[in-house]
Amino acid sequence: MDKEIRENIFRKRPGCEICKKRRATELHHCLVHDCKRYHDVLTVEENLMAVCSVCHTSLKSVANGFDLRVAFARRQIERGYKIREWYRGLPLKVKEDWLLNI
Repeated sequence: MDKEIRENIFRKRPGCEICKKRRATELHHCLVHDCKRYHDVLTVEENLMAVCSVCHTSLKSVANGFDLRVAFARRQIERGYKIREWYRGLPLKVKEDWLLNI
């Protein structure tokens, strides 16, 4: 992952965006999950959530939940990220229709 992206996100969002208790130490591909073929277009600030290692290791129960993903997308829009435009530019194979409805 690009070091500049990591540093920029942790500077803007130093706390875990899930538990809001611990310092963020990892980045989670929240809106659209990472895959090797499309890593470059998915590893962008629009899609990355700052999380602590505890929340990141419990991904199946917490960070991949639909409600959390919707809330994160809304927060990203409030922060000024152009989520819909980014999403429309993604390859069809990685898209999930729910994101256009927020």
